[in-house]
Formats: sequence, C-alpha cells, structure tokens
Amino acid sequence: MNSETPRAAVGALLLAQFAVIIPLIPTLPLWMAAVWAVVAAWYWKIVYAAWSFPGALAKFALVALSMFGIYLQYGQWLGLEPMVATLVLAVVLKLLEMKSRRDHYLILLLCYAVVACRFLFEQQIPAVLLAIFQLLLLLIAQQAMYRQQMAWRRSLRLASLLLLQAIPLMLFLFMAFPRIGPLWSMPLPGGKAQTGMSDELEFGDIADLSQSGELAFRVSFEGEPPAPEQLYWRGLVLEEFDGRRWSRMPLPRWERPSAPVLGPADLLNYTVTLEPGVHKWLYTLPVARINRSDIDYGGDYQWLARPALTGRLQYSVESRLEQRRDELSRQRLAANLRTPGVANARARALADRWRMEYTSAADRVAAALTFFRQGQFVYTLQPPVLGEDNVDAFLFESRQGFCEHYAGSFVFLMRAAGVPARLVVGYQGGEYNRDGRYLLVHQSDAHAWAEVWLDGEGWRRVDPTQTVAPDRVRLGAEQLLRGQQGYLGQSPLSLRHFEWARDLRLYMDELNYAWAKWVLNYDDQTQEGVLRRLLGEISVQRVLLALLIFGGLPLAVIAGITLWPRKRAESKELRYYRAAERALLRRTGLRAGPGDTPGKLLRKVWQQAPEWAPWFGEVCDSFEVCCYRPGGSADQALRRLKQLRRPYRANDRGSERNV
Repeated sequence: MNSETPRAAVGALLLAQFAVIIPLIPTLPLWMAAVWAVVAAWYWKIVYAAWSFPGALAKFALVALSMFGIYLQYGQWLGLEPMVATLVLAVVLKLLEMKSRRDHYLILLLCYAVVACRFLFEQQIPAVLLAIFQLLLLLIAQQAMYRQQMAWRRSLRLASLLLLQAIPLMLFLFMAFPRIGPLWSMPLPGGKAQTGMSDELEFGDIADLSQSGELAFRVSFEGEPPAPEQLYWRGLVLEEFDGRRWSRMPLPRWERPSAPVLGPADLLNYTVTLEPGVHKWLYTLPVARINRSDIDYGGDYQWLARPALTGRLQYSVESRLEQRRDELSRQRLAANLRTPGVANARARALADRWRMEYTSAADRVAAALTFFRQGQFVYTLQPPVLGEDNVDAFLFESRQGFCEHYAGSFVFLMRAAGVPARLVVGYQGGEYNRDGRYLLVHQSDAHAWAEVWLDGEGWRRVDPTQTVAPDRVRLGAEQLLRGQQGYLGQSPLSLRHFEWARDLRLYMDELNYAWAKWVLNYDDQTQEGVLRRLLGEISVQRVLLALLIFGGLPLAVIAGITLWPRKRAESKELRYYRAAERALLRRTGLRAGPGDTPGKLLRKVWQQAPEWAPWFGEVCDSFEVCCYRPGGSADQALRRLKQLRRPYRANDRGSERNV
C-alpha cells in the first residue's frame, strides 16, 4: 500500500468513486458496478495487508475481459457510451496499481472527468445538483490525503468555500468559452434519441406513441396562443402508399419551391424548443417560415434539417394560419391520386359510387365525412389487428381505430374517388402552462390528419378524427382517452386530473424550461450577442481583460482576505483562564508577573491570599487538562473551567455559594 496516504484518505477516495460511478449505471452496463465493488474490496484488503497487488498477468486479464464486455454490450468501442464506459473502467482498475500519492491524485482527476461526462447524457437541474454533491465529495477526498484523521465537518466547510470561490470564474467561462456543439450533441447509440414521430406510418403506430407521456417540445408564443382547434403542429407529409404503409416522397432539390412568403397581417410569432433527440424535420403551424441557416424548406409546407440536427433544438417561427395553401406541382398532384394494387375492393367501390353521385370534390369530401359520422365508429387506443385489406377491414368490419386509421382510410377513399389527398403527421393541441405562458406538447398529443386538393381553394385540412370524436381536438387527447386502459399508465401525466399534482408538475416543468432557455440553449449565436453587450466588441484583448476581472480579481480579493494579518483568536480555555485571573485581581490585588506560569501565580495566592487558593488551584488544574489532555476529559474540564470563572472562597465552599 502507499505509505504516504492514510487509510482514511483511501476510504474517502472509495466513497467518492462510488458517488461518481453509481449515477452512470443506468447508462453503463450493470456489471461495471460489480467490477467496482470487487476492485474496491480487493484494494481495501491490500490496505490492511491481507492481500497483495495483482500481478501483470492478472491485471491484463481484468482489462481484457472488461474491454471484451464493453464490446459485447455495445458492439463497438468508438461510440459515446462505450468511450465513457472505458473511462469509468480506467478509473476503477487504476485502484489495483495505486501505490503512490501521484496515483491517488490521478484517480481523483479521472473522477472529475467522469463527473463531467455524465452531462453528455443528462443536463437537467437534478444532474447539476448531483454534480455539486460529487464535487464536494471529491474535494473532501482530496483534503483527506493530508489529514491523519477524517474531519468531515471541517473538510466540508473548506470544500464548500473552494466551490464558492470558483463561481465567478465558472460563470465567465460559461459565457465566454467557445461552444463545442458537435461533441455535446453527439448522437447516442443506445437509442435514447430515437423516440417520437417516424417518417413512415402504419395503422397502430401513433396509437402506440400516444401512450407515452414524454415531452416532445415546448412553445412560447408572443401574445396569446391560438385556439386548441388551430394547433395542428405539422411535421411531415406522407404521400407514398404501398398498400399498408405510408411514407415520404421527397422532392428532388431542383424541384423544390421557394419558401412561402407570408402576408403582413395576422402574423403569429413563437419559439419552439424541441427536446433532445435526432431532428430531421421541424414542427410548425402552417403556413410558416423559419430563418435558420441549417434548415431547408422541403416543399409541402415542411421544414427539414440540413443535415439532421441532434440534441436540444430551439428555433423561432413566423406563421400565418389563415394563409391560402396553394403550392402545386402537377406531378405531385398525380401522385396523390395513386392507390396501388387491387386490394381494399369494398373501399374502392364506395369511392366509385361517390365519384358517380357527386361531381365536385368538395361534395365527395362531405360524403366521406358523413360516412364516418354515421358509421358508428369507435375512437380507441387499442384497435384490433387488421388483415391484408386493412382499409376494408377497418371501414366495414372493426370500425375501431385511432387517428391514423381514420386519416389513412379517408385519404385512400379520396384518392379512389378522384380527389388528390395526402396524409400529414405531427401533433395536435398541447397543455398550456398559464404561469409560464408556454405550451407543452407531449408524445401523447401525436396525431395524423388529411389534406385534400380542391380546385379554387388549394390544400384543405380535413380531420376525420374530429368527425368521429370532436372532443379529441376541442379538449385534447387526455380528456378523451384517460379512461382507456394503458393510456399514460406509467407517466406522471396520468395524474393530470388531480389539480395539486398538475400544478406541481407544471411548476417543476417551468423551472426546467427556464434552465433549458437560459443555460442549455446558450449556443454560439446567443453567446455572441451576450459578449457584444458585455464587451462592446469581441477581441482577444477584451476577453482576456474580462477574464482577469471576473476570474482573477475575485481570487485576489479572497487571497487578500485570507492572508491579511489578523489578531489570533483566543481559545475558549484561555479566555476562561484570563477571566479567572481578572477576578483574582479584583478580589486580592494579585496578578501574574511577566513570564509567570499558572503554577507560579498559584503559589503567590497560597502565600498572600490563602482563602482564594483552593478555587484558583482548581482553575489551574482544569486549564492544564484542557491544554494538555485532549479527549473527553478536556471537554469536561472546559465545562468546569467555565463555571470557575465565578470565584469562591474556601469558607464558602461548604455552603456551595459562589461569590
């Protein structure tokens, strides 16, 4: 074992390691916790000389097995999660060769890096509080290297002071240090960023997604938000249909129209903050414009990322909800009439009948909506499994479905009836936080609807779900579905109908949203604006000057306060003894001469004022115990010395009356 390091320091190091590694276990393999426990127990045996350090072969075998385990877990070594796992493994296995103070320091420094790595996976407020706790433990473990015995209270006070001293410099570096976007937004191979809407859709997909209470995005409006019936958050347009699945039919770049020009009146301005994930398309209220250099207009009123953006994403949008949507491509219009194959014969026959009965497209749309309204359809999260002719099976047999069943079947009927139609997926509605004045859109708000092309009008939004279940749009999915089995069963959203739980959840979300807006979304553009307001001009000289002011000046002030010569504070035992000396002087006129010890003064008292000698002798005894006998007896003597500040004469002691 390292002879330079006390055992208490090893215990503090193991405790700090545990606190640093365990919060990562939900992200890392569970077996790594077992590896840490075995290695820590092994090293503790080494500390007590029961075991010895492993040989080179044993260490090689441990490293090889652990690295093989990481590869089996992730299938690679170069992803984000396996790289963090490798770092944690290094921190753990380094214990088995910790023989010097330098090794002890190295492990502590690696632990600081592990604390920082956790922010790759979690950046919310609880993660910051946990990191502060971990830093305090690491600083205490660092101090323990120089103490023979642990002094937790004193170490905690010093660690807290060190953290407080670092705050000014930390704030300045947060504002001025260049943003490292590509590292902090690296996609996670564990699939955490893959939840949400897909670019393909089959009956049942949105029903599954709607049972998730995960947050999709938040929206802050400038002014009051639109009515719930207008909150159709457009994501993707699905125009390709293979008989079962709907998918995108992207326009070639040379065919894409230019972004729509919005009229000057009735503009709606708002900011959308997407939750962390992989973002290939953005959600807007059409007709909309987004001004970002990394976003393209993809046609069909869709906004697409170029390339896919990762992490948390915020963008500002201008929308004009009443603007006519007449973007037209003859090729696309023809594609929106295709119904491949010969399947779903009954639906085709019904559509043919409408084509014969009604000459206008608007009348065929109305006939389809009447069919849904009068067909005794059921809006349910748990529709039955449908066969090959899924449209026929839904329309004429089960009549139970979710929004994608109604929208998909409606589009099929319209195409078969000769009306161009397409499927749109996104979210509908949201939960408004009145105190925070923003909208929360959850995965449970996922929705699908249809659009039909009407000559002279352009694209019209048609939501057959609203025909079957009007409350879905007017009151939201939660009002309609909360009684159905499985809906948000494991989510805090299931407590929405309890007012106290709803208020508490919205309050916590407001805190998280403020954190996301002011801290997590502090990107390079925001940073440039802040620095220009603070410094006037961004230059190396001004940044260095600000660094000196915000970082060096506070540290200089703290150093000055710490090093300023101060009168040394007297200990309690010395204060009590001085008080007894002053009492002796008042009553006998005796005082200690230069260089007189308590014993010499006591001899003077015996010679010149013997009636006070027993009291002063007891004072001297208690004072010596306090000074030279540390432990429990010193505490008892200190309490006795405090009582003896009030002197008594020998003839008063029998009556136990102090003078």
